[in-house]
Amino acid sequence: MALRPTTPSLNALRAFEAAARLGSFARAADELLVTAGAISQQVANLEASLGMTLFDRKGPKLSLREAGRAYLPTLRRALDEIEAATLDLVTHGAGDRKLVIGALHTLASSWLIPRLNRFQNEHPDIRPVIETLALNFATPDRSPGLGGRQIDVGLYFGDGIWPGLKSDKILDEIQVVVAKPRYVDLSEKRPLAEMIARYPRLIHTTRPKAWHDWAHANGISISGAPGPGFEHFFMLIEAAKAGMGIALLPRVLIEGPLSEDSLEIVCDATLQSAGAYYLITPENRADSPEVSGFRDWILRETGTDQNR
Repeated sequence: MALRPTTPSLNALRAFEAAARLGSFARAADELLVTAGAISQQVANLEASLGMTLFDRKGPKLSLREAGRAYLPTLRRALDEIEAATLDLVTHGAGDRKLVIGALHTLASSWLIPRLNRFQNEHPDIRPVIETLALNFATPDRSPGLGGRQIDVGLYFGDGIWPGLKSDKILDEIQVVVAKPRYVDLSEKRPLAEMIARYPRLIHTTRPKAWHDWAHANGISISGAPGPGFEHFFMLIEAAKAGMGIALLPRVLIEGPLSEDSLEIVCDATLQSAGAYYLITPENRADSPEVSGFRDWILRETGTDQNR
């Protein structure tokens, strides 16, 4: 059995991480349900074992020294991984072939879940667990930001270039103009720009330029104030179904409403987004049998397996 003689105690590491994050021994003590003296002693023991000082202790607020700043990010990721693995074990148990699939909310509910039974039929021994991913607008590349989450594969939107992740393009995003059936009078043969101007344009607030990109791609200009805004596509879909206005939506996300006649496409003009939907996999999980099985299935499902 391998020994780890240089690894500090978990209590000392938790004390340091909490104190660094909160900037105070007292606040760290409140979070970890111990005394401030215990936190101070744990940090002192850690500094002694490392042979270097991690904090400047001048004034009421702690500040990290260079060694502390270098140590903290890796330590925080490791603690996140431990917490996520523990929560995963407590929540889902062990002993089965589980596959954790992270997906954007609307893509999961509108596209993946209606098809997931086909994957289950092919792989009855794999238990899928679906979790939500969110687009990360805090970083320039809008990377998935999985952090310490135990995600095996993900369905994500972007350019497919994210450090530490393998990616396979699975779906282009073609946006179409839709509305509640009979909301737009399709019998009137009006110019496209005039027709669009007659109705409130529902806005996706994280893609505020989408309507203007659509207009530019189709050689028209649009005028007038935008209509109500919504942060997520699933909200935008419901607003259009409720007759609040016309919406520019990815066709892949509205197959259900179109087939159920709760939405209709109101013109032929479309917009192909610069980004696409990708299957993403952390590099350290890419070779697992469960991931390989899901990857093979979804590439066949989307007709992209010929690109492998």
